[in-house]
Amino acid sequence: MELMKYRDEYKEDVVNYFLTDEMTYFTGTPQENIALSQKNPQHHPILAFSQQKLVTFFVLDAGPQKADYTDENDALLLRSFSTDARFLRRGYAKEALRLLPDFVKTHFPAMKQIVLAVNKKNSAAKKLYYSVGFVDSGEEKMGPKGPPVSYTHLRAHETLS
Repeated sequence: MELMKYRDEYKEDVVNYFLTDEMTYFTGTPQENIALSQKNPQHHPILAFSQQKLVTFFVLDAGPQKADYTDENDALLLRSFSTDARFLRRGYAKEALRLLPDFVKTHFPAMKQIVLAVNKKNSAAKKLYYSVGFVDSGEEKMGPKGPPVSYTHLRAHETLS
């Protein structure tokens, strides 16, 4: 597997990326996020390819919203993490997250922490994040989806530097 920053040459891969309606309840689509990144240089879409197939997508956000989840200025907010529905339960998400710290060290060397928020109802995602070393900060925030939803903040257990 290889993690790559989005480039226009991957546009067709992104167009063909498939998420179910249930999946889009918990996460933004790659298309939405790439459109945002074209307006916001701190919003970095990342693609995970396995055997030339786009299997996982996420965003690393260096913008001010990370302050909702950490006091660390040199942090990235992991957002919109998903796996193409046709490639679920094959270990791609876990592998992408295992590669993430080294990717960040290479492409964002000033960053010291990765943080995220996960919907408390999304038990599969929480289990995945815990399995690769994210820890629960114990903080919660009301979320934007439908009726108030509580989010749990997670952070990488190790600093990146």
